[in-house]
Amino acid sequence: ALNQASFYAGHEFITFCRLRVLYLIKSVRKQIEYNECIRIRKEIQEDVEIGKILTRIEKYQAAVDFNRRNYEKVLLNISEYPELKRLGHGVVYAYAQSLYKAFRASLRKSDAGNDPPHHYLEEAE
Repeated sequence: ALNQASFYAGHEFITFCRLRVLYLIKSVRKQIEYNECIRIRKEIQEDVEIGKILTRIEKYQAAVDFNRRNYEKVLLNISEYPELKRLGHGVVYAYAQSLYKAFRASLRKSDAGNDPPHHYLEEAE
């Protein structure tokens, strides 16, 4: 059991480090001159990965907010850069997945007197 606990602690540490590296890459990328479309595409791809990590480590509200902002970024830029359309499916899936997982977690935590927040499901639809 101790060995298994240390494995999970190590796994959590690696996940946290990956999250920090992605944030560092985002910070450094702001200093590099890229074509605007390439920069937006890379940001969207990184944001999808960050959203997945936040969901995996059960930071559901942060994941929902992050994925919502990424979805809005795609909607704002898709008319100017139609090549971003193919990324849209992954962004929508990550956003819906975080909403669903947040809803499932709230179901587990709600007691008999409280209703789970169904707004997660309505937003996912």
